[in-house]
Amino acid sequence: MAFSTHLLNARLAREKQQNEQIRQQLLQQTFDWLSANAQRYGVERGYVFGSVIEPNRFTQRSDVDLAVETHKIGNICGLMGALSAHLCRDVDCVPLNQCHFAPKIRKTGLVWTAKD
Repeated sequence: MAFSTHLLNARLAREKQQNEQIRQQLLQQTFDWLSANAQRYGVERGYVFGSVIEPNRFTQRSDVDLAVETHKIGNICGLMGALSAHLCRDVDCVPLNQCHFAPKIRKTGLVWTAKD
């Protein structure tokens, strides 16, 4: 005996749509925050990468992944904490000079650059 899954399908479709809206908002909020605050952490260029840049891969439990080219020594944790508090979401921040997959991030990530 088959049963209808239309209610489940509708719920999953709503959830997918909500996740996509949240993903887009988080991207905008991240770039806005970087524009306003990155200088104090010595960041001139960063890349947002991972599920937050890929439609339909982001979920309610996803974090925001950020990689930075430059930063003030000792400020990665401060940057990560401040951005996480602003977004109300976990943030992972990776210095690219310490990352074995930096070329992939530079190629596929969404770049943010400080404006002079």
